[in-house]
Amino acid sequence: GECSAFKERFMECLRHSGYESAACRQSAMAYLECRMDRRVTQLMANEPLEKLGFKDLINEKSEEKPEK
Repeated sequence: GECSAFKERFMECLRHSGYESAACRQSAMAYLECRMDRRVTQLMANEPLEKLGFKDLINEKSEEKPEK
């Protein structure tokens, strides 16, 4: 249940988008990050998000951060 809130947001997004998974990629990425971060409970092996198909979203995240 550690990542159930992330899962629920993802499922809610799917319902609202007519189950169009492409519209919910941010939620999916957050859910997978949660699962990988909780490796202590062995929910999911840690994999680079780029390998999981989220390279473009990671690039967007880094572009949003202001440079110092």
